[in-house]
Amino acid sequence: MAQYIYGKNVVMSRLEKGADIEKVFVLEGFKDKKILDKIKCPIEFVKASKLDKMCGCSYHQGIAAEIKLFPYATLEKILSDCKNATYPLIVILDGVEDPHNLGAITRSCDAIGVNGIIVPKHGSAPLTSTVAKVSTGAIEFVPIAQVTNLTNTIRKLKDEGFWIVGAEAFESQDYREVDYKCPIALVMGSEGKGISRLVLEQCDFRVKLPMVGHVNSLNVSNATAILLYQIFNNRFPVKK
Repeated sequence: MAQYIYGKNVVMSRLEKGADIEKVFVLEGFKDKKILDKIKCPIEFVKASKLDKMCGCSYHQGIAAEIKLFPYATLEKILSDCKNATYPLIVILDGVEDPHNLGAITRSCDAIGVNGIIVPKHGSAPLTSTVAKVSTGAIEFVPIAQVTNLTNTIRKLKDEGFWIVGAEAFESQDYREVDYKCPIALVMGSEGKGISRLVLEQCDFRVKLPMVGHVNSLNVSNATAILLYQIFNNRFPVKK
């Protein structure tokens, strides 16, 4: 079964990675030579109405590509990549179902060099063109593993030397108080229910973001970005 990805950054990321593309569809009059020169597969120039229908939207920037389903990485692949990292960092998403959130989180993970993302097989947004578009192509570079049981997976991560940090509003310490200079798996909960009880029980630390305004929570993708950059700042402070 094929699906379509769209947008200049998304398609360009796949072309640069050399990943499989069945066919590229571009809008008649498309003139981005940098992208056109990268295309080595069949290409078809189409009208805007056809491109809109293929992508299910009109904000495709004049280009789409037909690909096979996005592949999931294996947990073993992510752990193997961690072996070369000074401070390995994995993000675990416990029931994040909105593809826009998954895409935004993937983009943030790529920005600071996260080694991989782990999602459960059930109750998680699948890897789709929406995720790819929101990630602006980061989905091509951040391995995402799908596992059957998050609790068992966390136990395996602990055996590998990881400390588990859960984002939890209650009975938690300020996120700025933790020393993140060790292998970390950051757990982010679902948009509505947060981290599930069994997963929360496996967390070594619980951290919260202080809220001093009128709202009492942040979007999960925003919260993830803040925590990831705090981890990055703690590990690699600016040298004065």
